[in-house]
Amino acid sequence: MVMNVQVFSMNEWIYPDSVVSDIEEGKQIRLSSARGSYAACQLLFNNAPVDASIQCEFAAVDGSGFSQQPEVYRLIDIFVEQNTGPISHCVTEGQSAEGYTTRQAPFRVYEAMRPLAPDVVTRAATEALYVCWRIAGDAKPGRYEGVLAVTIGEQSCRIPVVLELFAAVVPEKETLAVTNWFSLPNMAKRYGAELWSEGHWAMIEKYGQLMRRSRQTHFWVPMDAIQVSLVGEDKYAFDFSRAERLIRLYFSLGFTHIEGGLVAGRKDFWGSEFHIWNTWNGGEALKAISTEGYAYLSQFLPAWRTFLEQNGWLDVLVQHVADEPIGDSVEEYRILSGIVRKFMPGIPLLEAVETYDLAGSVDILVPKNVYYLEHQDKFEKLRSLGDKLWFYTCCFPGGKSMNRLWDMPLLRTRYLHWGNYKYDLEGFLHWGLNHCDDDKDPYEQVELCFPPGDTHILFPGPNGPIGSVRLEAMRAGIEDYELLRQLAVKNKALADELTNSCLMSFNEANEDPAHFGQVHRKLLAALSEEG
Repeated sequence: MVMNVQVFSMNEWIYPDSVVSDIEEGKQIRLSSARGSYAACQLLFNNAPVDASIQCEFAAVDGSGFSQQPEVYRLIDIFVEQNTGPISHCVTEGQSAEGYTTRQAPFRVYEAMRPLAPDVVTRAATEALYVCWRIAGDAKPGRYEGVLAVTIGEQSCRIPVVLELFAAVVPEKETLAVTNWFSLPNMAKRYGAELWSEGHWAMIEKYGQLMRRSRQTHFWVPMDAIQVSLVGEDKYAFDFSRAERLIRLYFSLGFTHIEGGLVAGRKDFWGSEFHIWNTWNGGEALKAISTEGYAYLSQFLPAWRTFLEQNGWLDVLVQHVADEPIGDSVEEYRILSGIVRKFMPGIPLLEAVETYDLAGSVDILVPKNVYYLEHQDKFEKLRSLGDKLWFYTCCFPGGKSMNRLWDMPLLRTRYLHWGNYKYDLEGFLHWGLNHCDDDKDPYEQVELCFPPGDTHILFPGPNGPIGSVRLEAMRAGIEDYELLRQLAVKNKALADELTNSCLMSFNEANEDPAHFGQVHRKLLAALSEEG
């Protein structure tokens, strides 16, 4: 049988049971891009040879002048066991996900991106590739034409390529603050590496490279990167050597800010009491605002501050206190925040919050996007008093709201950062870079607690982590944010109009990839006009 191919937007999901259509426009690659960005698409193949090698080569049409080879990734399908719930987490017995999800679970979808290499072979008659051209910031604007030749085993096809390169430029240095929390132990366990061995450090670097590819700016220093020793009754010693290596490594990759790890947490999410996890001798956690907790904090926080100050890093630090304070924990959180301020004066405190009733105890409030909308007046009042606002998503929101989950339209991941522009939210936080439980398969995850895709946006590859189409959508959305900000300086009414035509709110968007493509091209064209 003859192998068939269809071109898909980078902004839509494709599936192992997708069927190639005969639509002519799906037989050529037509891309518009700013400089300093990527021009990307997906290719779907039916009737491909099985267990066959894949080769791709791009050649410019005579006189085009653009002959750069693209990055090519083989897409790997993953299993989606359950649907996201109408509000959060997963659907429960008796609930239906019909009307707000892309498909009813269970299903499989192309998500993970393994770089194309000689050892990569097809696994089925339907295969998919992610193809992207890295566009230099100083590339010459214009229309470029070429042909992408794809050979799978003995079958081959030639796909015409038209690249419209605009004068608009995505800046190399980001203005949007972005963080994905990572698990350092998982970076070791997934590859059988001993914790803190050189093999582990090699993986930490590879994960950092993928985070920077998606334009992440902030990285946290979790407490498991700091060695604590009990040297006497209520006396502690601190070794920051691992933290220092992590910080120096990630700054060398282009990160710009440090997040001080969580000082304390709650054993019970709905509880009011904060604890300090006893990492130094495996004992009972300390109550954070007890005498014992204060003894620890009065030594750790000054030592942490001194370490950062000696290395010249205080001015690029934001500090967490305790994740997601809720209404019942506000009183204790305020006390704990005051302790942190006492020993780390002048350092901005950043927190994902479950309540707006935190005036004076947090400098950078990070509510969930839908919680921000529900209490926009309260958060804007805090902003008017000098606080800053980011937003985050996690197991919330579900339904038709914007989140970055496997059973939601892929464009929602990209639109998260259009929301940063629309509501002037200066940053984005997500907890799930690589937090799939180490007893579960990230490709075949079952018995979900969190909604599908919430725990991880990277996957373990054979020689290190690999990316995903959601991570690419996130990167593209961050770049869109930078372009929208540029246009707002030039013509804010138009920037707002383009945004509103795609993202009406965090609860409603136009999720048609064709519509988005038209609007995005208008954005590029408007920025490229002289004057």
